[in-house]
Amino acid sequence: MPVASSRPLRARSALEKIRRRDEILRAAERLWLSTSYADLSMNQIAREARLAKGTLYLYFDTKEELFLALLHEYLQTWFQQFNDLLGARQPRTTSEMTATLIDALEGQDHLRRLLLLLSTVLRSHLSPEVEADFRRDMHQLLQQTVHRMPYTPDINRQILIHCYALAVGWQQMAAALGQVPGPDAAICEKEKEGAFRLALEAVIERLGQQAQAS
Repeated sequence: MPVASSRPLRARSALEKIRRRDEILRAAERLWLSTSYADLSMNQIAREARLAKGTLYLYFDTKEELFLALLHEYLQTWFQQFNDLLGARQPRTTSEMTATLIDALEGQDHLRRLLLLLSTVLRSHLSPEVEADFRRDMHQLLQQTVHRMPYTPDINRQILIHCYALAVGWQQMAAALGQVPGPDAAICEKEKEGAFRLALEAVIERLGQQAQAS
């Protein structure tokens, strides 16, 4: 009599494949909360997802491709949330636009960590085809969003690019300095948030003036 296996069977239908892919991403996400990217292996992700390692490679050729898919998912969610905020608030002034962006970035630590990973590790290990697909999808998300923001599409695009650079820079600085221990942690976090807001507001103010002058 055959012994029942605790591992799920190979996905066969399109819906099963979508579910299996999501299970893999969720497994990687859970492990990444407590394990650095460098120390995380495809073997560990396969075990966490209760899959054979070979099955994992049916969905993602490399660890970099898997984490790019996770980043893609996070960015899709973020752009949707940001677009919803833009529709609800319809910001017109510099302070309104800054507040909308800041609020959209609230609680997005995992996204910022993934963006830092993209700029430092992922891109150098991706195939040209995978990176081209990612760039195309991001361009589409960007195009949908710049037409909802209060300035010209070109100025709005520059605002989002600067926002990306600031968010990644702040995340990189936080990673380099490490966590501040004890009661000073909350104070340090508030100072960083305040500095980020000032920098973003200065960028939007400058680009807004540029839009009015042209």
